[in-house]
Amino acid sequence: MDKQDVPTRGKKKAGAPRKKAERTAGKVTRAIGRPTGKRRIGKELLIEQTAELLRTLPPEKLSLSVAARHARVHLTLFKYYFQDRTRLLVDVARMLSKEFGDSVAAVESDATSAPDRLAIRIDAMVDFLMANPFYHRLMVEIIGDETDPLAAELINVWMSKTLEIYRSIIAAGVAEGTLRPVDPYFTFLAIMGLCEKYLQASKLFDRDGVEWDESSADTAARYKGFVRSLILEGLGAVPAAAPPNRKQLSGNKL
Repeated sequence: MDKQDVPTRGKKKAGAPRKKAERTAGKVTRAIGRPTGKRRIGKELLIEQTAELLRTLPPEKLSLSVAARHARVHLTLFKYYFQDRTRLLVDVARMLSKEFGDSVAAVESDATSAPDRLAIRIDAMVDFLMANPFYHRLMVEIIGDETDPLAAELINVWMSKTLEIYRSIIAAGVAEGTLRPVDPYFTFLAIMGLCEKYLQASKLFDRDGVEWDESSADTAARYKGFVRSLILEGLGAVPAAAPPNRKQLSGNKL
């Protein structure tokens, strides 16, 4: 009997297990892809939809599933574009930050003094936070994820650019004699806090029976005027005191 006629009982074909293993491995390592048979929905639209949801939902309650239900798309589409919740929050925060920066830049080019620039920022921040009341909570939520490099990068860029702007405004104000040399970080912190409290405090006033319509343009304008006066009068340069005359000096007794 020739070698090739020897029965191979109990043995498997050499190629079969390898092919099966390759197919199995392919299934395990395959990245999440774009769902097939779905209408074409771009990443930018999903970011806009999530930003819309975060106008009424605190960011800590957001998940990819919740965002997908709001956008009326399959969950795998969000996983395809964002991989996880932090990446989605980072993209939303980046879009909102650019939106705010563009709105300020469009008006700030006409500003003639440092106080004017601060007034523009106060008005823009109140309006922006009325539309996006959880914006700073979104930033805090991102800061909480220290393991994501994109999250850390966004926060670092956001804070460095913001502080750079406030430093330049204060430096210009000191040079022109309209502002005192104050801490830019504390200035931003104070303005941000005052502007952010507009909608939050309205809920307290409603419960106390005080008439407060946060949706009213007139009420918002009054509040912005109040914050402008509070900040600008507090940061304004104090005129140098006039030297005492001889009569005042002679009247002083030790």
